[in-house]
Amino acid sequence: MNKNKLNIILNGSINSYSQIFFSDNKVFGLILLFVSFFDVYAGLAGLVSVLATNTIALFMQYSTFNIKKGSYGFNSLLVGLGIGLTFTPAPQTLAIVLFASITTFIITISLEGFFAKYYLPFLSIPFLIGMWLIVLASRDLTALGISERGIYTTNELYQLGGKSLIDIYQWFDNIEKPLFIKTYLLSLGAIFFQYNILAGVLIAIGLLFYSRIAFSLSLLGFATAFIFYQFLGADITQYGYTYIGFNYILTAIAIGGHFLVPNRYSYLWVVLLLPIVVLFTLGASKLMAPYQLPVYSLPFNIVVILFLYFLKLRLGKHERLIEVVTQLNNPEKNLFFAEQAAKRFKWLSFYPVSLPLLGEWSVSQAEDGDYTHQGEWKHAWDFVILDKEGKQFTLTGDYPKDYYCYDKSVVAPADGLIVDIIDGVDDNTIGNVNLVQNWGNSIVIKHTEYLYTQLSHLKKESFKVKKGDFVRRGDILAKCGNSGRSPYPHLHFQIQATPYIGSKTLDYPINHYIKKEEKNYELHSYDKPLLNDKVANVELNDLLKNALNLIPGRKLKYSYNGKVEEWEVKTDYYNNTYIFCEATNSYAHLFNDGFVHYFKSFTGNKNSALYYFYLALYHIPLGYYHDMEIEDRFPPDVAVDKFKMIFHDFVAPFYPLFKLIYKMKFLSIDNELAPELIEVKSTVYQYLLSKEVEKTEYKIKISRNGILEIISENIHIELISE
Repeated sequence: MNKNKLNIILNGSINSYSQIFFSDNKVFGLILLFVSFFDVYAGLAGLVSVLATNTIALFMQYSTFNIKKGSYGFNSLLVGLGIGLTFTPAPQTLAIVLFASITTFIITISLEGFFAKYYLPFLSIPFLIGMWLIVLASRDLTALGISERGIYTTNELYQLGGKSLIDIYQWFDNIEKPLFIKTYLLSLGAIFFQYNILAGVLIAIGLLFYSRIAFSLSLLGFATAFIFYQFLGADITQYGYTYIGFNYILTAIAIGGHFLVPNRYSYLWVVLLLPIVVLFTLGASKLMAPYQLPVYSLPFNIVVILFLYFLKLRLGKHERLIEVVTQLNNPEKNLFFAEQAAKRFKWLSFYPVSLPLLGEWSVSQAEDGDYTHQGEWKHAWDFVILDKEGKQFTLTGDYPKDYYCYDKSVVAPADGLIVDIIDGVDDNTIGNVNLVQNWGNSIVIKHTEYLYTQLSHLKKESFKVKKGDFVRRGDILAKCGNSGRSPYPHLHFQIQATPYIGSKTLDYPINHYIKKEEKNYELHSYDKPLLNDKVANVELNDLLKNALNLIPGRKLKYSYNGKVEEWEVKTDYYNNTYIFCEATNSYAHLFNDGFVHYFKSFTGNKNSALYYFYLALYHIPLGYYHDMEIEDRFPPDVAVDKFKMIFHDFVAPFYPLFKLIYKMKFLSIDNELAPELIEVKSTVYQYLLSKEVEKTEYKIKISRNGILEIISENIHIELISE
């Protein structure tokens, strides 16, 4: 077995432990691995099981991504732990562990395929099936001896850690603990089949280290169930006898922060769902009793899967209970990513449609206009060209040719197929309209299924394309005219779902455009122009376009305060682009849509050139507009120190303590027509409860060679070569 395959198996095995808590944190995984060996034989059985499963998965050529993530191994791990604790050590027990792990893996793959059709997780259902199968079969397997371990806990702890571990255990055990704390810790330990409080303490510490949100949810879920037991008058001592309280802990973490973005509504639903989990637990215990089968994690599985399916049947947009789309296996990261996605990348679901214009035009009628943009046709724009005095025409304006927009080229707003053209309608004299041929000369372009654009009131016989032609964004289509219901020359533009001229309009944004106010420029991304806005498409700058054209395979070398870093642009499993620095083991994920460059996230060494490169160039448009300012938001963990983030994480689902604001401004360009150097300033502001507490400025020089230099206080990053 080569080194790469061994690395996949080992990483996947460690992550299988943390995956039980929906995590891929390796430190947490190692803590859980250690806890599993509080019973040495159970720990060994679990380790053998997970190693066997991941080895078989790799040999059978299943997804290496899922193997490394721990998705295939955690159910087998649980089965192995259960078998190791239940039966006495023997060759027959080892054989059962191996075959049970294979069986559980087969069930895992099968259920993964089934649940994937409904976009649902399989959770620990493979463990339930595998473990129940072994429990039922063992009644006829006389060679398997039932273990009595767990009775003499101190003897087992002595074997693991000697007298020092015994002393720690007895010291903690002698502390007077409220029933809630005791049963909470016992329930945590029971997830790994460890029936002592010390195991629960270590797992709680690991959970707190991995995620403050997950830790708070575990307490909230358990407390809700605990109170509900007392409210109903149910026997609270069953926590201590069966240790099924982990159902409440896992349900709370799953619903509150893993499958749903953590916020006040996900916490509220944890409180609402936990009594239901209690009822399922009590009911399932009675149903399973005649078969002498433990409930294990059945209530958790049923309630979580039912609730997630229940959410998927909702209609419309959902801004309260938000399902996690990109799973980062950490509630804090899920929260920060979702907040960034909602603000920065909410438009990813839109096919990019640009303005069908060359140069600067003005909106003479916007959505819900005073004239024709009403009812089913309200989502549309009319465009004209104005002079410095705000007039549409020169001379007297008595003729169409007097109007600045008349006979100007209109272009394809996006790639597509010409599906309809009307031509041959004469231009109106100024002030008159053609109500018979309402739309005048028009063109309809199909971009995707159920996405079309229509341009109307075009000049007769000015078309440069014909029906059936494929056009690229920016290709000239025709000339602006004054045909149809048009009292003066203008361009009508609308987005629609059907291919017919005059179709109902869609509420749909323009991807990127520049709005000009006097001498100021504003970049609008996936927005809709308003009445009287002066707008234009982003005019790309070659220097900016080349410098930020960070395509896979591109290599960069930078010096940073006397050190040298070599980077390479790569793509990950999900085809996301990122810059990787091997020397610092750092990753900066990015996105470039051809008009704007964005950095999405950073992972790695925060004392590296790549980190400051990420901060300084977080959001850069690829067109130069002097003094234009861009504002954006960083996730707080990017620059706030870890100690402060501990406090922030506990309250983040309700109100963020810290905010990080990014601002970028174009400072200078040496030559508008043939630029050789562009200077940019970016600033990162840190706010605590709306008060500015820190500010860092970066000055960036961009040349034909790329990002030439980044300078800040005590930081100097300089391009060496590509």
